[in-house]
Amino acid sequence: MPGVQRLQFFLSEAPWEAEQVNDRRLELLREQQATAPHDGGVIVIDDSGDRKDGTATAHVGRQWLGRLGKTDNVIVTVTAVWPDGGVYYPLHATPYTPAHHFTRGRSDPAFHTKPQLAAHLAARGKAAGFGCRAVIADCAYSVSDDWYLALREAGLAYVVALKPHRGT
Repeated sequence: MPGVQRLQFFLSEAPWEAEQVNDRRLELLREQQATAPHDGGVIVIDDSGDRKDGTATAHVGRQWLGRLGKTDNVIVTVTAVWPDGGVYYPLHATPYTPAHHFTRGRSDPAFHTKPQLAAHLAARGKAAGFGCRAVIADCAYSVSDDWYLALREAGLAYVVALKPHRGT
């Protein structure tokens, strides 16, 4: 159908920048009374993955995928969302790129761990005007001292589930 073809062409071929579209979306959310952020909300950090056959696609690597309960070829995205009990909307998302994609592996300056990406997304949300009581994450982030330090440096309080070996 011509209408579908025009939409497909726009999505695949039009020269638009995803970050600019997202910035505009967040601007519109900030301007509306019903969705305007305030310091009573939280920034929730999470990552999720999907199975991906092959290894040619950017960001794909063998990683643990909780919903499958095993290590497999997956592509993982780290996300930040802002809920306050009345509204819930995404702020930012970034793909995690496994170390094997970099020339120097984990020691490559361009490599970032999921906790590093998450801390950046939380700070970016705050900088974009989405104040919060705390940044919240699951226990996967509790093992990263870098994550805690980055949030402290950004002036963000946090609540994180702890793995049993980390204490209380």
